Amino acid sequence: MKNDLSCAVVQDLLPAYTEGLTAPETNEAVERHLADCPDCAAHLAAMQAPETAEQEETGKEVDYFKTVRRRGRRRVALAVALTVLALIGGLAAMVFIIGSPADTETMVLNIWTSDEALQVEVSSRVSANAYWGWETETADGVVTITAREGLVSALHPTAAAKLSVPLEGIDEVYLCGRLIWQEGMEIRESTLALYGKKTPYVGNASAVGAALNEIDHWFGPMGPYTFSLETAAPPYGLTVNLESPMTRSTEIRYAALVLALVENLDTVTWSCPDAQGTPQSVTYRCADVETLLSDAAAERGLEAFLRPSIKDYAASPAALEQLTALLV
Repeated sequence: MKNDLSCAVVQDLLPAYTEGLTAPETNEAVERHLADCPDCAAHLAAMQAPETAEQEETGKEVDYFKTVRRRGRRRVALAVALTVLALIGGLAAMVFIIGSPADTETMVLNIWTSDEALQVEVSSRVSANAYWGWETETADGVVTITAREGLVSALHPTAAAKLSVPLEGIDEVYLCGRLIWQEGMEIRESTLALYGKKTPYVGNASAVGAALNEIDHWFGPMGPYTFSLETAAPPYGLTVNLESPMTRSTEIRYAALVLALVENLDTVTWSCPDAQGTPQSVTYRCADVETLLSDAAAERGLEAFLRPSIKDYAASPAALEQLTALLV
């Protein structure tokens, strides 16, 4: 069959031919021309060569990006692993090496005075705890003792410690933030809790109730009760209504403490049944309690603990310790 296509026509058809867009008859005509025309055959080869190269280059780029992605994933996994290890190492260092400021809430303390020095034995309520790095600073008559706290390790194997603080010229001693000695008195944690409930105004019913609850915790439960306040005019009074009898010694203890802790309270009245169930009431004034404390001090040789007014026993934790010593 005669090749009736010119080179110009074939070269115009080659782009569509290479894309498979031409009809079968056109393809046959183009291929007959290419078989007899080296120039057009070379033109077709030139068109196909760049495409192959481009495909190869694209394949290489895809492979490169896959490689980069794999490397990126490995790097991310490694970074995450290193971060986790760093966090674990930091936590271990904090728990076992650096620790945190020690707190007396986790401590068991044994405190006494001997040879003009305050002796303190420390142990932990938690068997896994350890204390270390004990430091003592003294300034203006105040001793401050600090330590670090963490878990037991080979570096810090024990929570036990024995401390001795010379008391000459010292007014207060603090252990890890807690007052443990003041004005010659060893300060108990329960006394600090009681001291924290003092209030200046009897008209503050919630504060008075908190003081009563803390006193109740101090001496043991006195059973269900309600209370009322007389605040219209002096003398300001507190009446406590009890469902169960109360002994006279308990009445005095409670009255002394509540009169001390509530600054402008003048009288405390206990209203409760006696052993036979007959209602009765007894009222204690500040002067009544002060007389009873004076008698107790003389009987026990604790005259040094006496203060001019019951209100003076709320001046400091040490004063409150003196009051509880007279009431025991």
